[in-house]
Amino acid sequence: MSRILVVDDDIELCNLLQEVLQDEGYDVDCVHCGESALEFIQTHSIDLVLLDVMLPKLDGYQVARRICQRFATPILMLTALGDEASMLDGLQAGADHFIAKPFNVPELLARITAILRRVGLERQRQSYVGATEDLAEQFLRLPLTETESELLQYLIKNTDVVVSKADLQTNILKKELCPFDRNLDMHISNIRRKLLQSGLSKQHIKTVRGRGYSFIKVVNG
Repeated sequence: MSRILVVDDDIELCNLLQEVLQDEGYDVDCVHCGESALEFIQTHSIDLVLLDVMLPKLDGYQVARRICQRFATPILMLTALGDEASMLDGLQAGADHFIAKPFNVPELLARITAILRRVGLERQRQSYVGATEDLAEQFLRLPLTETESELLQYLIKNTDVVVSKADLQTNILKKELCPFDRNLDMHISNIRRKLLQSGLSKQHIKTVRGRGYSFIKVVNG
């Protein structure tokens, strides 16, 4: 469940937003000034901040800047100032999106969904890239020849993508693929053998008949 922090000094609006967002399945907290928002984010994990521009003490722009200096939390700014200059100020302060008051609830919900989806996809991508890089580092510690290492790195770079034999032959072995040339297949066979000798699965390199080879990060079974 995504957790949303609403920062607005309009208590009635906060109560309304809390009710609407909770009905949509979000976990919602409300604070009513910029200082309280910064204190809350310091001690709680927040997925999105709905931030009013006109706040007492610290305005929304100041709060957005401080959030961006310390956290990676996305910010959707709520503002009665719909002019271009105000929006540019908000974007420069670190807001991801703007929505003008009074706003349409379905539009607000759509913007929230879009922001959280983007953040979720980015987190998945970073996690995937990190895991793939860790695996690549583990594999490239194998006792490989220079050509074998280049082949494995190329396949890892294209994880889960079928790389044609012609592509590997041209980019790694530096010559055109010939029908009876088994040189590439021998290199792949040697890499698989060294994987097994190191206690790893040879199934990380999959043969796709008639198409080429693919590096598989997760091997089942």
